[in-house]
Amino acid sequence: MAGRVIHFPQRSRSSEESRANAQRILDASPSDIVSRVSNSQLEDPEILLCMCAELREQLDRSPSKARERADFFYHFLETPRRPIGLFDERDYYLGEFALLAGTACRNLSRRDEARVWFDRAESGFRHTMNAPADLARLAYQRLALRMEERQLDVVLELVPSLVQSFEELEMHEDALKSRFLEGLALMESERLEEAREGFEQICRDAEKLGSENLLGLGYTNLIQVFGLLGDSENAIATSRMAVPVLMKVGNRIGLAKAQWGLAILLREKGQLQASIEAYRTAQREFESLEMRADVAALHLVVADLLLETGQEREAIPEVLAALPVIDELRMVPEGVAALSLLRESVRQQRINREALRDLHGYFEELK
Repeated sequence: MAGRVIHFPQRSRSSEESRANAQRILDASPSDIVSRVSNSQLEDPEILLCMCAELREQLDRSPSKARERADFFYHFLETPRRPIGLFDERDYYLGEFALLAGTACRNLSRRDEARVWFDRAESGFRHTMNAPADLARLAYQRLALRMEERQLDVVLELVPSLVQSFEELEMHEDALKSRFLEGLALMESERLEEAREGFEQICRDAEKLGSENLLGLGYTNLIQVFGLLGDSENAIATSRMAVPVLMKVGNRIGLAKAQWGLAILLREKGQLQASIEAYRTAQREFESLEMRADVAALHLVVADLLLETGQEREAIPEVLAALPVIDELRMVPEGVAALSLLRESVRQQRINREALRDLHGYFEELK
């Protein structure tokens, strides 16, 4: 928690007791929390700290549930003004729950909602003693949002400063996470050898830090880089290292993205039917996580592959399934022309493949 100091108005509970109480509260529905849990527990700084830690782990397992719970606790603390701890705890937890909600929204591609939550997080963190560390974590999430919107030059410009901030604060895992954004921007800029070198170094550094989650994510991105390079031997070898690590830490998003990377490799190697099946496997996992934007993106990728194999009739339903989600989530404001062309071609039962490729090119990335 970046050196967070908690001030207790009473004798603190044991860590085990606090974790157990936090888990029990998070397992309940919001309506049950209100009716069955005492305010004294919901206002306890140590229990709130444990809930934040658990919600942070849930971001990669169940982002929808994490968003719902973070939203509830933010508004519980925000109105009416509840006394938390003895010093800046209330402001800190408002910022923390807002940051968790915004991160979950980013994972779910609810970007406008994420921006509002990030603004709320800033308004809480700026009143805390630990503001530089907390605001740096917020800056990472905002930069990750820019990465997903393909503002590649901005990401490459700002990452070094963010890494420096984390290193000066001795937040080494956060510094390593920031370097992921640089690797992704290099990959999206087709600077694949630089991206490969960057992610290989990230994996080595994650091992030194003992961070299995970051190691698994580093492997996941390497799989995609190797896939784009057509390096099947290293892609498969890396996937064999990635899957056990991701399963151990329960990172379902990472597992789905690893499958996505293997699908890219199969496509690069010309194994189109196997690639379609791999994409569909990743798609099912994203669907179970309620990550609708990723599901829609893979509908477009699969449609393109179906066209490549001469299955235009089968491709049309894939495009039709994607278009409403793309509209609802406003996923590609920069690709509106391609979206319009694609929509019109589907109406005519003849897919404009150039428009389809322009559009799904915005999604061929691991976030």
